[in-house]
Amino acid sequence: MSSSDNGAIVFVHGLLGFSSFSILGREIQYFRNLRSSLKYDSRPIFFPALPPTGVIEHRAHILANFLSRIRADRIDLIAHSMGGLDSRYLIHHLDPAHRVRSLTTIGTPHHGSPLAEWAIGESNLCFRWMHSLSTPAVNDLTPEACARFNLEIGNREDVRYCSYASMRSPADMSLILRPWGKMIATSQGDNDGMVSVASAQWGEFSGVLQADHFELTGWSFAWPNARQARPFNHFQFYCDLVRALAGNDASLPNVSSNPGD
Repeated sequence: MSSSDNGAIVFVHGLLGFSSFSILGREIQYFRNLRSSLKYDSRPIFFPALPPTGVIEHRAHILANFLSRIRADRIDLIAHSMGGLDSRYLIHHLDPAHRVRSLTTIGTPHHGSPLAEWAIGESNLCFRWMHSLSTPAVNDLTPEACARFNLEIGNREDVRYCSYASMRSPADMSLILRPWGKMIATSQGDNDGMVSVASAQWGEFSGVLQADHFELTGWSFAWPNARQARPFNHFQFYCDLVRALAGNDASLPNVSSNPGD
């Protein structure tokens, strides 16, 4: 794969994710249309495909294999959702040359999601369907599993760990996420329909984005609404983030810690 004096940037997808696929000749990307927005960046940018429902360890090994084919001395990882946990495992266990320089997580359930717990333990049809769709990965995403993970997978001193959370009020979420957003709000407070703001914080916390979990990758399943700043401008966010990483900026793009204000 391409080499660069400036290193490389790798985007890591989450649970049930993919790199891209085609439908009737149209390319569908997990990070929606982001490749074209970043194609003129000076650094090579990659979007690997990991097993959609694999456990963290398996996904991390697939990611490590992908990174081994990148000819770059320095790698910055940008990870959405479960991809942040895969990346942390990789940094801790599978980066012997210490090429990974930074990890920025967006909406990653570092402290687990009650949705995973409910999918495993609840008997209603919706959660049974969710469990069958996301097994075995879902077993790694409960609060209990993530607590064990955090005890084992510490931060490496030579890697910069940064995180972003996201939220919308349940009333402003898409119909797909609204029921889950209400349930998570009852037990964990502000959330994006899948991951709470508290769970998404790890390392240097850079703030809360006004977006639901799907909007973080450019997919908005509700009508555009200027008052709600919907859809979330993922192009601008990721372009600013990539620019900051390429420039070795001391601070990444900061956002409001309370977008509801």
